[in-house]
Order: sequence, then C-alpha cells, then structure tokens
Amino acid sequence: METNKCQMKGFIYGIISSSTFGLIPLFVLPVMRKGIGIDSVMFYRFGISALMLGVWLLIRRYHLKVHFRELFTLLGLGLFYAVTALLLTTSYLYIPSGVATTIHFLYPVVVAAIMILFFKDKVSFPLLIAVFMAISGVFLLSRGAPSGGMNLKGFLLVLMTVITYAIYIVGVNKSCVRGMEGLTLTFYVLSVGAVVFGVHLWVKGEMLDRIPDWSTGIYLVLLALIPTLVSDFTLILSVQHIGSTTTAILGCMEPLTAVVMGVFFLGEQLGGCQVAGILVILLAVSLVILTNSREGLKLKQIPLRIRRSFFNSKME
Repeated sequence: METNKCQMKGFIYGIISSSTFGLIPLFVLPVMRKGIGIDSVMFYRFGISALMLGVWLLIRRYHLKVHFRELFTLLGLGLFYAVTALLLTTSYLYIPSGVATTIHFLYPVVVAAIMILFFKDKVSFPLLIAVFMAISGVFLLSRGAPSGGMNLKGFLLVLMTVITYAIYIVGVNKSCVRGMEGLTLTFYVLSVGAVVFGVHLWVKGEMLDRIPDWSTGIYLVLLALIPTLVSDFTLILSVQHIGSTTTAILGCMEPLTAVVMGVFFLGEQLGGCQVAGILVILLAVSLVILTNSREGLKLKQIPLRIRRSFFNSKME
C-alpha cells in the first residue's frame, strides 16, 4: 500500500513538473520583447527562484547542511540544469519553438539508454512503447506549429539540451544526493544556476539588464516561481519516487501544455494533427501509469526518506 501511494505521488509530481515547465514561453517571450537579454533573463529566473525558496527555508528552519562530497555533485547538477535552460531558450531565436520542443523531447530516449547501458536498468517493453508513443505525439503536436527553416545553430543548440537534460535527470536519481530532501536539492540546483549566469554575464563584460516596468517584473517572478521553482522541485520528487525513465516519459506533458496555453491565451487553433498528438500523449501517459501499477516499483529504488510523506519529513 505504501509503495502504491509513493508511486502515485511520483506520477502526480511528474505531470505537474512537465506541465509547469511547458509554461516557459508564456513568461519568457513577453520579457524578451521588453529588451531584456537572454543571460539577464536566466539570471533573474534562477536568482529570484533561489531567493524565494531560500527565504522560505530559513523561515521554516529547514535543513540545508550538505556533506563535502555532495557539494561537487550539486555543482554538477546545477550546471547541467542551467546549461539546459540557456541552450533551450537560445534555440528559440533560431528555430520555431515547435521544432525545438520536438527535438528536445528526444531526452527520454537518452535517459533510457543511459539507465540501460550504465546502470543495467531493466526497461519493460510497454515502457519502450510509451516512449515511442510520447515522441510520436510530440511530433504530431509540432505539425501545427509555425513553420520555419531549419537553422543549423538552433538545431545543434537544442540537440545539446537532449544530452544535458538527460544527464541531469539521471544524476538526480543515481548520484550521492539521491536521498536528499527535495527542497534542499532544489535550492542548491537553482542557486548554482544563478551563480553560473552571474559569472557568465561578468565574463562577457555585460551588465545585468534592468527591469523596465512592473509588468515585466511580474512576468519574471512568475517565470521564477512556476516553470522553474515548482517545475524543478516536482521533477526531483518524481525522479526520487518513480525513477529517471518513467519521469522522462511523463515529460511529454510539456509540449501538450504549450499547445493548450496557445489555444487559450494566444488564440491559436487546434488542427487535426494536434488533436491526434494530444490523444497519443495521453495514451502514452496512461500506459506508463498502468504498466507501473501492474508491475509495481522495486522498494530498493526508493530511499527510505523518500518513502515517507514529504509533509511528515523532519525539519531542523
């Protein structure tokens, strides 16, 4: 019973993470139209989210102490997550976002490959079918996106995110910080990201772009809160509960969310291919849930601290 509850939490966390991550263009594009550069946007995004979480953790007297050997792992995870965010956002300048999303969503294949080749993980045939269905669904969604030429630089940028994001997801699951509390891990990942972009601005000799008005500031706060803080926190919890491969497959909700937001907020129309893509993605997610519900999770894959309810975890 405890395993099933833990498993269901993992599915919910994964769906929340991917759905909120898909909201990035909704907040990024209005900010960039105000003339704020990508590096400044990324610094605000990670800096504000780390600040908000850090203040909350201090108020709640949360445990933030880490061992020395965990520090280097946290630096690596933060770097991979920050690089993924930078490369994916930059790719939007060169290729259509629908194309970028489709290419980026190859990361579940890389995650599965890493888990199989390096960690001898057993991926069931139904899960492999779910990976294929999810990628096919994302491809169908992108068919309704605005067309544009395939720029080589944009293609290479988003292709690199496939590798960096896959390594990040596997790292959360298989590194020495695997059993770390989700909020603590999230705080350090976001803090490292803020430092990375601050250093990047300094190395380039650029000043941080100022926030021109209140509306832009609100967009930046929402960007830091929803598709960054909430998304990364629930991603980490999902990986800790149900593993890297299953969490990666649930990421197909990202482009689905982007399409739905386009329909409701940008007045876009759903075509036949997009409707089919939505149905295929929902079927893929359902297959993942049904497969894991039938086979169950191996208890050894779930750290003892993670099996406890998050809200009952000890705070210092």
